[in-house]
Amino acid sequence: MKRVLLGLILFLITFCGYSVLRATQEVAYQGTPVPITQLGPKRSGPRVSFMDISGIGKPLRLVIRDLDSWRDVWKRIHHGPYPELPPLPEIDFSREMVIVVALGGRPSSGYGIIIDRAYERDDQLEVVVRSIDGKGCTALTVITAPVDIVRLAKTERAVVFKEIEVVRECK
Repeated sequence: MKRVLLGLILFLITFCGYSVLRATQEVAYQGTPVPITQLGPKRSGPRVSFMDISGIGKPLRLVIRDLDSWRDVWKRIHHGPYPELPPLPEIDFSREMVIVVALGGRPSSGYGIIIDRAYERDDQLEVVVRSIDGKGCTALTVITAPVDIVRLAKTERAVVFKEIEVVRECK
């Protein structure tokens, strides 16, 4: 019963928390695009966070290049209301790395975070992160802590994060 209730809550958060997005600032993307793959189930519609309720209560930008760090972060993400730890997604750290971003605790389901894209430029890997603010929209009054996770080809380049704040347009 708890799993069904948790599933329903997560569905409602995802369904109610995202609508049309409008960027409040744009970034000129220059460089070579790097393919990213979001972890988690494939969903139709606009890109959403990996999960809305996580165990990461403070903002976080993290590059993971080894299995031990990946295990630790996976446990942190799933700390809290989850009855058991889901299986750790397999990552081949000889060829891949993982990027995790967290928004931190928020007072409703109107917030989110996504890793939008990545590109190589000036001997760096730039990762574009969109923080979604929907505080003025109808949303569930529930504490959330959105997190997003992507995998991409391993690089030894320095990773920098470009932040874009997005304000939801509510109709």
